[in-house]
Amino acid sequence: MFEHIGITINEESDIEAFYKDLLGLKEEKKFKLNDDLSDKLFGTGETVSVTLLSRENFLIELFLTGKKQKTIYNHICISVINRDDILKKAKSMGFPVTQIERDSKDNILFISDHSGNIFEIKGKYFDS
Repeated sequence: MFEHIGITINEESDIEAFYKDLLGLKEEKKFKLNDDLSDKLFGTGETVSVTLLSRENFLIELFLTGKKQKTIYNHICISVINRDDILKKAKSMGFPVTQIERDSKDNILFISDHSGNIFEIKGKYFDS
């Protein structure tokens, strides 16, 4: 079973705005990853702030750093009941949104934080 996902962010403001306000994640804890352990684990040698957030069974660890990274296909897919609400809120908050219309299926919807982390947003449907 997967325990959590760890990703890099560059904008501290995204913790509150994107992850908590937009995605509805709850902060579980914050800590510092010291330079020695950071070097041993990731080869960076820098002390970084880490924030662990959760929602239902989803845990994400955000590593705040000034180092930029380029992602191409990396993304995290989440299912939500209120897909249109998240789309509207993301646009109003100024987060990048990519929406591709399709004839026979739901539109493809991706939103990104200001660090370039991409989230695919799918609709969650329940049987009546």
